[in-house]
Amino acid sequence: YNSDYSFDVRSTEAKETVTFKNMTLQSGRVDYLGFSGTDNTIVEDCIIEGKTFFWGYTSATFTKTTFNCPAGDYAVWTYSSPTMTFDNCTFNSTGKVINVYTDYSAGKHDITVNFKDCTVNNEEGTSKKPVLNINDSNMGNYKYILNITGDNKVSGVDVDKATCSRLFGFGGKADTNNKCKTVVNINKVKVWENGERVCPHNGVVFGEGSYNGDKTTQYTDGYKDNAFEIIKDTTTGVYVKKCKHCGYTEPFYGELSNDIKLERTVKQGQKVEIETTNPKDTYKVNGSSGITVDYTDTMDMTKLKWEKQGSLYDDKFTPWQMLAMRPDWITEDTVVSLKFTFDKNINLGTFQTNYNNATTTEAKEKLLKLESNMFEMTDVVFGTDNTMTIKCNWNWNKETDPNPDPTITLKGNGLPVEANWGGSKIDIKNSGCVSGTVHINPMGGAVAMAEIVPNVAADVQVQNTYQPEMSPTIQIPIVGGCAADNFTLYYGGGSSGDDHNHYYPTTTPVPVIVIPPKTGDMTVWQSILNFLGIK
Repeated sequence: YNSDYSFDVRSTEAKETVTFKNMTLQSGRVDYLGFSGTDNTIVEDCIIEGKTFFWGYTSATFTKTTFNCPAGDYAVWTYSSPTMTFDNCTFNSTGKVINVYTDYSAGKHDITVNFKDCTVNNEEGTSKKPVLNINDSNMGNYKYILNITGDNKVSGVDVDKATCSRLFGFGGKADTNNKCKTVVNINKVKVWENGERVCPHNGVVFGEGSYNGDKTTQYTDGYKDNAFEIIKDTTTGVYVKKCKHCGYTEPFYGELSNDIKLERTVKQGQKVEIETTNPKDTYKVNGSSGITVDYTDTMDMTKLKWEKQGSLYDDKFTPWQMLAMRPDWITEDTVVSLKFTFDKNINLGTFQTNYNNATTTEAKEKLLKLESNMFEMTDVVFGTDNTMTIKCNWNWNKETDPNPDPTITLKGNGLPVEANWGGSKIDIKNSGCVSGTVHINPMGGAVAMAEIVPNVAADVQVQNTYQPEMSPTIQIPIVGGCAADNFTLYYGGGSSGDDHNHYYPTTTPVPVIVIPPKTGDMTVWQSILNFLGIK
């Protein structure tokens, strides 16, 4: 085997661009194959079988190309091209995909790899390396610059333990192959530099692109997979949250949840009464037009509870009792997001238009209104998948509202039902889910925390362990389930029949923190500060 020299223009004045389009390019599975001596190569709408090294000595661009990797081997090395671009490509692999390594041009210049809108299909159970497997040990004063952009999909690839990513890493050889000569950017966010992660482990919110369909969380995979275990130090009582992929740890204070009471009203000019609740709430309406649905969500914060125990847990106090002692410690970063997914028979597009066209606060509150003197509604986002997400931030003012009301009410009015049913009866299924974070600052400024040192046996070698990332505030995740609300509408003669399901009012965890002022014994918080090591 040898490289192809058909387009070799070295030792000449010629500058060339060689384009392959709508072709199948057959290589082998040995090293150092490809097209030697070309300036720029463009491969478009092609299929490449086998492994290649040599492409354009100035640039190589692959667009809408399918790479069928040799069994257990790479499709391509970043060997001869200072800039390699993979745009909307598909890789079918069994263990390895792209080798970010060269000896030919090592230490001569930076090598940039652009990876955009690509799909990697690795056979399950065969993963050996991350998608972009890096070895920068011989780059000298130069670097690999990896730009991962757009919408990328990866399946069957294991997470790299050093980088906590399926997309890039060092393939289990970080000790020898990670020499601080790589920069990685994911959709314009720098995530790796100088041999280490340079962004938070617990999720970076990305403004563009997606990773396996997730537009917000694209790094790390530990955070994206929620691959954590909660560990308690039996000596100190301190909890930490440890990533199963990379060993990263962070303080774990617990997770909170609450209950929600959901009330639904169906209107058709006026309120429509429920005809039967057996086996599900069923309404008889006068035709299919002019129907709207109102929802009222009511939350009682005195029922706040620990969903998971952490370092703040104390069996002598409920979360409400504990947090009510110092409501002034809750910061404005505390946020709750309520995401509602509506049935296809709910015309959310019309509701969105009505809401956006409402020019005054009074007009908007006729459609969406949060009743609380502790939270304010700060954003409403309508998704293309018939979803509506309402963001609420902590806004309690102890000067103007010294006695917060523990009841929070969210009202959504006038959700229109589609008029074209394709029949005389429809079943409507709506649901809602919650998320958020409570931020507590017990010092009114930066929080200095004692170092948490895990107990490690003397004969145990620990790899990929990191000091916990400390935040200026204590952060408690808001967790809970999803609530479903199902009901039936019908019109015409006869009764609703026996095929209608019964609606049982339910409660579902909806995590929101609302804290009324309360005076009294501060012993519990003082104890918490002591054992957390907050100075």
